[in-house]
Amino acid sequence: MQLRKIMTMIWIVSLLLPLSIRHASAAGNDVNVLAIWTGGELYPAFSNEVSDYDVFMDNSSNPNTYLALMVSDDQTKLEYRVNNGTWNPIPNWISSGNLFMNPGLNLIEAKITSADNTVTRIISLHVHRPQPNDSSVRKLSLSEGALSPGFDSASTSYTVNVPYTTSSIAFTPTLTDGDASATVNGLVTINGQASDAINLTVGSNNIPILATSADGSTVTTYTVNVIRAAASTNADLSQLNLSAGSLLPLFSSGTTSYAAEVSNSVASTTVTPTSAEAHSTIQVSVNGGTGESVISGTASSNLPLAVGDNLIKVQITAQDGSTVKTYSISLHRRSSNADLSGLSLSAGNLEPSFNSSTTEYDVKVPNAAASLTFKPKLADSLAAVEWQIGSGSYIGLADNTDSPEIPLQEGLNILHIKVTADEGNAKTYTIRIERQSSNAKLSGLTLSAGTLNPAFAENTFAYDTSVDYTVDSITLKPVVAESHATAEISLNQGAYTSLASGVNSVPLHLNQGSNTIQIKVTAQNGAEQLYSIIVNRGYAPTTPPPVLTPDPPAQPVGFNDIAGHWAEKLIVDGAKQGWISGFPDGSFRPDQAVTRQEFAVIVTKALGLKPDAQAGSHTFSDQAEIAPFAADAVNLAYQKGLIKGYEGGSFQPNAEISRMEMAVILMRTVGEQAVSAPTGFEDDSLIPAWAKPYVSAARESGIVNGRGNNEFMPMSTATRAEAVTMVLHLIDYNKSK
Repeated sequence: MQLRKIMTMIWIVSLLLPLSIRHASAAGNDVNVLAIWTGGELYPAFSNEVSDYDVFMDNSSNPNTYLALMVSDDQTKLEYRVNNGTWNPIPNWISSGNLFMNPGLNLIEAKITSADNTVTRIISLHVHRPQPNDSSVRKLSLSEGALSPGFDSASTSYTVNVPYTTSSIAFTPTLTDGDASATVNGLVTINGQASDAINLTVGSNNIPILATSADGSTVTTYTVNVIRAAASTNADLSQLNLSAGSLLPLFSSGTTSYAAEVSNSVASTTVTPTSAEAHSTIQVSVNGGTGESVISGTASSNLPLAVGDNLIKVQITAQDGSTVKTYSISLHRRSSNADLSGLSLSAGNLEPSFNSSTTEYDVKVPNAAASLTFKPKLADSLAAVEWQIGSGSYIGLADNTDSPEIPLQEGLNILHIKVTADEGNAKTYTIRIERQSSNAKLSGLTLSAGTLNPAFAENTFAYDTSVDYTVDSITLKPVVAESHATAEISLNQGAYTSLASGVNSVPLHLNQGSNTIQIKVTAQNGAEQLYSIIVNRGYAPTTPPPVLTPDPPAQPVGFNDIAGHWAEKLIVDGAKQGWISGFPDGSFRPDQAVTRQEFAVIVTKALGLKPDAQAGSHTFSDQAEIAPFAADAVNLAYQKGLIKGYEGGSFQPNAEISRMEMAVILMRTVGEQAVSAPTGFEDDSLIPAWAKPYVSAARESGIVNGRGNNEFMPMSTATRAEAVTMVLHLIDYNKSK
């Protein structure tokens, strides 16, 4: 009968849904759920976004629950199963009928499969059927205050703090098993309903809540200590506001002293104090006058303010009549004078001479003046002065005091000196300081014919290019990096002529063969920099080129991409020893990752290892992936016990080697590992136990170091530069033994 009533309710609810939802056309891959109905309390509350719920059945005596699902598409396939049993079909928004639940935890799973069978969704319902011996309370609410800690059926002791004005309290226990019984403070209480009101005395009131299981075998006692506060001794304010001015610091009930400032035009102010406890009383006075009673949260009458400092007192008397607390506000009416009366500089001269009413000045200093100081003098000592260089932050400075040394960049520097009056209005003096520039660089250079080799860079001063013999003249367009610099141009050691920045030069006639063009850049301070361009013009077909005796072949001077690299010298050392080389384009690529087979080649060549004819060969499952250049080295490393491969028998030759693997291989070459595992690195915990003895030994031997912050970063990919460095450290270590 009860199930029939429930399904009738489900049918009614479904009729209330919009027709477009109840009879939606096929939605293809739609697996959205519009509603779930089941016997028990669903937690969390239903949402289509949730696929995992707990269901709390009401009674241990009722073993049955049910399930109904609503989806928008009638073609969606719905199924359910209980406790991993057989999947059963279920119509849209039709009850499954009674589903037997075991005492304790059960699992109902609902499977939703889209109409086009492309998407499947599982919703899990963890159904808790109470057991007859369950005497726990599942939820506990109260009429006043809040439980501390928050309620948990497994915790039996709680505290509730209530104010003095709370004279009684009631509890509403919800039992896990509706067949169990409960008493609150000794009186029987109906499950899920509020108990009778319990009178409270000032101080602690221990209230027992007993839950007895349905079979009478267990009783659980929950104790709530309700602490009723005594008459308040709180003489705090919760808020304090002025009608004019702002409190400094910001109001806090524990802070009793404040300052505030108002304009000179403000002749009075009101004070609005708000008490933290409603039963306290408040009086307000100004400059020692008679106190005025003020209602909490309302403004006082206008309090007259003298020019300068004023003292406002707010006195609060607590509910107990004896606790008193006073808040003080020092309120100041301000001055509006924001002038300087004097200003001096440690370098250069102000143009025009200083006058307090003049706010714009120019100063010129030589390039040697890399910094300067200034000293401001305030016309009103209550004002404040700050300074700013460029777009930086303003920095405070004491009156009539030299500033710190201010670095000057070459060219224009803008110094702002801001004076803020006691009133708050400000005046800014601007000093434009021009330091002569020493920048004699170009920021750009283009040719009308040919291509610069190398590509232009302002710190590269020598270039060459080639043009066909048909190109008999060329123009250049230089751009100076600093606007005050000037440029001049010379062809084949001829006289220099002026050259405008960003403008093409006059055509320069080219001889057949080599032509030298020089661009001289002169900085504002006279510094010079030459840029040289060799233009090789081809010879006409009728003009044979001169016969030149070739220079002897140049010796390699190193790799083209390691200059300035932290491992530059080590890489050169390795290359000289013949066990490391670069790429066909002349690069070394120091920061490129190293593969496992590449490192095998490096180690065996560096240590001069020789194959053992008596030793066997590796049988790695992926030996077909080992490149021909590395095949012998990998087999040799295997023979010497330096590499062992991975579980499953693979070597993974093309995998990038980690720093940890590199350290292990190197220490295997000398047959050493530390007795104690800790490595001393900050990230020691990230190093696997099998590798720690090797890494520890490598560190003790000086073969490996951290990357920064004393971190080894064991799983990070090792670079070619790191590989060379570690191998050189190993060679040095072997020599020292």
